[in-house]
Amino acid sequence: MTDRSFDLVLESARAGDGRAFEQLYESMHRRVYAFAVVRGASDPEALVNEVFLKVFTNIAAFAGNEAQFGGWVFKIARNRLIDEARRRKRRVEESELDEGHESSAALGNVETEALAHVGDEWVVGQLSVLTAEQRDVVVLRVVSGLTVEEIARALDKRVGAVKAMQRRAFRTLARNLERQAVPQ
Repeated sequence: MTDRSFDLVLESARAGDGRAFEQLYESMHRRVYAFAVVRGASDPEALVNEVFLKVFTNIAAFAGNEAQFGGWVFKIARNRLIDEARRRKRRVEESELDEGHESSAALGNVETEALAHVGDEWVVGQLSVLTAEQRDVVVLRVVSGLTVEEIARALDKRVGAVKAMQRRAFRTLARNLERQAVPQ
């Protein structure tokens, strides 16, 4: 979108136009989903829905251009992921079913699902060597296409700090990939 068309869509969304909400969602949802997957969200689709519910209920409070909107959306996504991680730490999950009870969960095609996620798992595995902040910077930069300035706003960091984290992250990833390429 151009700045002018973004401004028109934003104003329409503030006025309650469903098509404008849809345009904003369509412009961002894939990148937010990818961010959620890489950050290990338990249910990336649900997280995307939560993020955009928050965006649309608070859209009247947003002031800025399209780039700032992207930073705002990713800041909401990051905060939701932090909340989810905190909930997981507090929650005691049961890992076994009671004896004598069958699971009623519908199982999909496990083989198809596993193959579909092989690439995702490899990327997540590669990113696991990074700190959480470095991982956020890389994902927001590479997957979501945000600028360093937008990332700085989304993470509440200085631009110089984001650049430094990005450099360290890429060096770490390069060293890790070099070690994997060398036969042991």
